[in-house]
Amino acid sequence: MFNLIFVIAIVLFSLLATAGGAQTIKMTVAQAGVNPGTSLYFIAQKENLFAKHGLEVKTTAAVQAMLGGSMQLTLGAGPAFVTATLEGAPPFVVVSSWINVFPYAVVARKEIAKIQDLKGKTGQVGATFGSAPDVALRFGLSKMGLDPEKDVKLTQMPRPDWVNVIAQIERGDVQFSVLPPPYDRMGEKRGFHTLFSLPDLGIHWQQNGEWVLKSYVASNREVVVRFVRALADTMGVYFNQKEKTITYLTEFLGSNREDTASRTPS
Repeated sequence: MFNLIFVIAIVLFSLLATAGGAQTIKMTVAQAGVNPGTSLYFIAQKENLFAKHGLEVKTTAAVQAMLGGSMQLTLGAGPAFVTATLEGAPPFVVVSSWINVFPYAVVARKEIAKIQDLKGKTGQVGATFGSAPDVALRFGLSKMGLDPEKDVKLTQMPRPDWVNVIAQIERGDVQFSVLPPPYDRMGEKRGFHTLFSLPDLGIHWQQNGEWVLKSYVASNREVVVRFVRALADTMGVYFNQKEKTITYLTEFLGSNREDTASRTPS
């Protein structure tokens, strides 16, 4: 169902640049969320592509560590970094991005058959207010003719946990939510209705991208170029080696192969 539009938008660096020297450089980067759109670091490690470009990469989960200097780069969507800058943090820049849509479906309990039935219902945004899933759900509801501030009640959770979101819908704690692939497929198998697919709405959005402090880019250009090159190679695996990608995604997502394959781009 999803026809995701993936693009390489290398903003600051040319991949034709030559990474000088053979010295291995250590990096700590943050991994945000668990869905196909956040899988590149995992696949790169499996394929030894960071090592190919002279990097030893450790993944973690704390964006705040970048401000303290213990982390060099993080994967994420724009709102968190814009907010941090507005609150006085040093400026961030995005150096690459490979998803330019909201990669979610809006799903609901089986008794909810159409968009208008969401009025008066409670929805789970799937993360904190202001995060990418929250923004996606609000944009989607607005596009479909509902006011997310007046027509529905939205709740949040500390971090993305899509299995927990599915459980909340099954219990009736909430009646609808956004789900990324392949969790939307899992929901369908439990009887959820997919009300609409956000990529089909034509909303352009910088979803997951690589964010770095502007000051780090200025003094460590070679490191960032190597990292972007490794990601470019990883995208080659993702799009050109489907069976291998499905195997990696099944492990990364903790899903079964059938669900993963049904939501993996051909």
